[in-house]
Amino acid sequence: MAGTLMYEVRLVHTFQRRFDSDELARALSDCHIYFISRRPSIRIETDSVRFHPRQIQFAVTTKKNSRADAERHVLDLRGAILEHACDFRTYQRGSYFSFRIGDTLMHGDSWALSALCSRAREDMSSQEVLYVGQAFGENGSSNAWERTRRHETLQRVYEEHFEGWDIFVSAFEIVSCERTNIDHIEDSEEGSPIGVLDEGEAFWDRSKRRPSRAAVSLVEHALIAYFNPPYNKYLTRWQPSEPTGDMRLMQRAGLRLLRVHLNGHGTLARFYSKEARSATRSHLVFHDIPPHPRRPALRGIGAERISDWQAKILQLADPARVIEEGEVSDIVLQSFGEKAPAVRKPPEVDLPEHAYTDEERIKGFELLRDKVFEYEGPDFSPATGEFSVGVGADGGRVRSQAISEQGAPRHGVIMGPPGSGRTNALTVAMLGYISSGLFVPWLADGGGRHLEQLRAWHRNLDWIAPNQEEMLAMLTAALNIAEFRAKDGSYAAITRGKPGILIAIDDAHLAFSTSKRITYLCERLSELGPTAGIAIIVVVPDGNVARFGGSHKMRSNLGKKNLQVLGIVDGDVLFEEFR
Repeated sequence: MAGTLMYEVRLVHTFQRRFDSDELARALSDCHIYFISRRPSIRIETDSVRFHPRQIQFAVTTKKNSRADAERHVLDLRGAILEHACDFRTYQRGSYFSFRIGDTLMHGDSWALSALCSRAREDMSSQEVLYVGQAFGENGSSNAWERTRRHETLQRVYEEHFEGWDIFVSAFEIVSCERTNIDHIEDSEEGSPIGVLDEGEAFWDRSKRRPSRAAVSLVEHALIAYFNPPYNKYLTRWQPSEPTGDMRLMQRAGLRLLRVHLNGHGTLARFYSKEARSATRSHLVFHDIPPHPRRPALRGIGAERISDWQAKILQLADPARVIEEGEVSDIVLQSFGEKAPAVRKPPEVDLPEHAYTDEERIKGFELLRDKVFEYEGPDFSPATGEFSVGVGADGGRVRSQAISEQGAPRHGVIMGPPGSGRTNALTVAMLGYISSGLFVPWLADGGGRHLEQLRAWHRNLDWIAPNQEEMLAMLTAALNIAEFRAKDGSYAAITRGKPGILIAIDDAHLAFSTSKRITYLCERLSELGPTAGIAIIVVVPDGNVARFGGSHKMRSNLGKKNLQVLGIVDGDVLFEEFR
């Protein structure tokens, strides 16, 4: 009796890190097959990260192939859940990343994030298969000698791809087995009924719901023969004239066709090789053990007499529909969250143990509500250049410094999540600066969201910028003034006769994330300000450098002296990156 043996194989995870033998065994412990693959490296440009409402934008550099010039691609991650995303960091020269969404730390490989954001675009997600092997789980080969031998192959791949390449290890699971009593050939050759060998669970262990050893070996052989990877020495041909033991087992069961569906539904990687050139997320692999006469074939189909209708049922004649299902499927974010394997993180990467989330900051703010700061008006002290801005966790007054002892203006940063009162804190800070009589106040709104509050200031301010277009004009004028004053040299110590300029920017991160010019102007003003009589105060959600347009210099200059954190009891963690 003739028939077809069909397996479905699904990708569990693709790792982009170096493994030693034990770590490789742990990564593949629950899987049956693994690939070693390569692609030109992808790196995130750290300073390119921008936070927008419900969106993270970043740039990556990569190549189409090892000999091509490097290309820069701007990508973005979108979704309502990103409303509270923060603390984006990169590691190992941009090959690994992390950021937070609420209380969840998301982290993973830059390749996976780029493939996700491009919806598995071929130039971002394609990987060339270099090796196919059995995994180290209880259903794969697990003795120590085989582990060492396979790790030696991986180590050789690492050594031969030192520069310009990323090497990946992808773990696959054989998730199902089906048998049918039809195949692609019209006649029938003698063989045992399918059920006879089913009782011995030759092709699937039904009691434990997992593939048998023969199943893993057949799938491995089928994939090696299909991709013909350069690092595989054995099983690179499927030759019915020289059958393996597992092929003979198929013959005894009357199974003349093997169908392996590498299901790419919901995955990121597109696998290809020099033999299988189509870089698709799904592959449909067929090999047969036909009766005579048969065509000489090293892989694939060797039968000469093929039934059209039977081949159509098995998708042998037109596999495109099955492959396309993997192409149009939704890409799931299983690569970066809590469901992703912990072993994906390279040991050299030190992730932040804790970063305060918006929820934690707001909770901390609630703890401070019994320590009410009853604002009695500005209390600027000419002797110290300081004024009160709020109350600390210990109940004591928190003070900021408008000018140094030498009379130079001081910049400032106010940080806090939505609802923590950061705009009100900016109001208090501005009153402190203005009450000194040493500053002409300018106010800008980075997001255009506080127009009513801005209008309330109109009689007390020299310039109001309610949108980014006006803010650009304001900062351009400020830089012109700063460059003139810096050459003049007489504004290093401001006085009432030679007052300074205070530039306060609410929701500054929204302007920095969308305008490189505004970021540049503020960076230059943060440098020249102390010697040109100009102080800048910005309001941002947290201390991530992305909130400052990726400018480490600006963040450091603005936060040297006046740092105010709202909505959290212990703000020291948020200040570490300023120092």
